[in-house]
Amino acid sequence: MAQLSSADMRSTASAGEYASQKRPDIFDLKIKDKRPFIVGSSESAPKVIGISYDRKNEILTYQKQGSKTVYEAKRSQIFKDKDFGGGGRGSGGGQKETALTESMQCYYCSYVFNVKKGACKEVSTAQLKSAAKYVDASESLADCLKKGPGAWLEDDVYVKTANKVWEKYGRGMTRNGIVTFHRDSAFMKGIYSAYKACLDLDRKSSDPQAPGSFDANKWNPGDIWATTLPVTSKPLKDFQGSWGELNMEVEKLAKAGKVLGISLKRIGKGGRATSKEFNKSSLTKPDIKYESWGWGKTGNFFNSQDIYMSCDGGLIQFRTFNKETSWQGQITGSAAAGGKVSGGNVDYYCKEIFGKEIYGGRGSEAPLLSQINSDPKWPSKAYALYKKHNAKSKPNVALIPEATFLENWKGKEEGFRNSKSMCLMFLDVFEGTGTSKKKKDELCKLMFLYASSATDQSSFFVKIS
Repeated sequence: MAQLSSADMRSTASAGEYASQKRPDIFDLKIKDKRPFIVGSSESAPKVIGISYDRKNEILTYQKQGSKTVYEAKRSQIFKDKDFGGGGRGSGGGQKETALTESMQCYYCSYVFNVKKGACKEVSTAQLKSAAKYVDASESLADCLKKGPGAWLEDDVYVKTANKVWEKYGRGMTRNGIVTFHRDSAFMKGIYSAYKACLDLDRKSSDPQAPGSFDANKWNPGDIWATTLPVTSKPLKDFQGSWGELNMEVEKLAKAGKVLGISLKRIGKGGRATSKEFNKSSLTKPDIKYESWGWGKTGNFFNSQDIYMSCDGGLIQFRTFNKETSWQGQITGSAAAGGKVSGGNVDYYCKEIFGKEIYGGRGSEAPLLSQINSDPKWPSKAYALYKKHNAKSKPNVALIPEATFLENWKGKEEGFRNSKSMCLMFLDVFEGTGTSKKKKDELCKLMFLYASSATDQSSFFVKIS
């Protein structure tokens, strides 16, 4: 993915925080929201803070983080990141970079735990090599050094993360012996095979407990795992009869300093590493209170393809995440920021709480959208739903006349129409008969817990960020 082209500036973003917005507008929105720009040709290039954008000359005025000096960059120097509808961990390049950074973190942690046996300020290549024998990762140390993003080294991301893991768990784990760090290893696959076995049993039961598409990442989002057990061991193979049994053993092993799942999030330049434990049995899961929802961030129905739901724990953005399909919710502004809850799980929770499904009796997104797109009366039905619920949108914008609505609807791309159609179907359940503030609170709580991998079926892990 390269920098923004002139063609990019003539089109709208199909994904990202500002999906359906024109890219010149996204410059202004990112500046207003204080979201960083990337000056360079890759996602690992320096992040800067925008001050203003000259649309005529296509010049971004910015400051580097921690500096008051003002700089300028041409539009063609700005990386097309996720906010502009590009970037993204889902691409092949993004997946490779993730493998490299997670593997490299294993090497740094191994050095701190097994060689230095304490926090450090810097680590040399020779020191990393001395710790490599205690790592079982998908990427070799040589590849991590050669191909990994340089900014992670320059910003001390690996050192800060390793030191924080040591601070929290170093002494407790090293008293059991050597600590091996795993990334996509046979040991890790054994951990998640126990989850899969438990899920299969749950699905076959008369009263399944796990919500919708409860994937492995929602059970435990450990990017890397630390253990003092032999690399060939399968510590969970005898504890997969139920979620309670399995998750109790995961927490027991973590408390004993034997097995620990570690979720990684990049620490910003100049930032401090923090740690937070999730799904600890002694912790009470937080209540989340619903506050309001709106058509996008402006209240204007046609300005964006999403809706935002505001809760006291943050925001949930609902939209399609794959151009025309894959409608789901994404959390922003909380400990669960970036976490997603799929449309299937939103539907599952709506049926549990409201007794109604968002797919109009068709079971899933694909058949519903197929029916909608073949129904010549759907635009009028969409207007009826918009009219029914518009007064509750915050911020609120005056009702659009039907003729204007239908004309605007016709002029939008399929991705916009599909996204907004799903939003309307969801809102009709959320705001329908039989709902209450208590039920809305419960739905928001379940969506936040799912997105943060903290459902009742999720297991213990620590997040370093």
